[in-house]
Amino acid sequence: MQKSKIPVILMVTIFLFAGCAMNKGATSQVAFNLVNYANQGILMIAELEQKSLERYASVTGENYTTDQRIHDELKDFIIPTYERFVDSLRKIQPEDDEIKKIHAVYINAADLMYNGFKNKMIGIEKKDDAIIIQANENIEKAREECKRWRLELIELYKKYGVAETGGK
Repeated sequence: MQKSKIPVILMVTIFLFAGCAMNKGATSQVAFNLVNYANQGILMIAELEQKSLERYASVTGENYTTDQRIHDELKDFIIPTYERFVDSLRKIQPEDDEIKKIHAVYINAADLMYNGFKNKMIGIEKKDDAIIIQANENIEKAREECKRWRLELIELYKKYGVAETGGK
């Protein structure tokens, strides 16, 4: 089985948004909504994603021991917890078009990750390396999409004068 290495995506996100504050010049409604999106939306559910990804990292990559261990963690903790995250993420309804656009990127990333986890579990159950490899590719693509979401969010911060503090 191919070992996967997933960095804990959310740690960066938490530090990035933990101290979001508006600059003196950031008085627009979009700037306010951006801060609200990060602090009242994403950070409220971030722990679910973080715990799932930490648990996944604890059984993959350098921490890999057996396929059965990965399967059990996926089935018993990672998939159910990540599903709660995805469901909560879908409930966040940004008001501004620009925020909606980047939120859609995050939802896509979360869907890819969730489906990657489910398919990896199925691949392990069926002992089908092709399914596992495809699942790993989806998980990696999800990681890249999440990075894209963070970068696009940072660009919106800059555009609307929202300061990033606490993690940079």
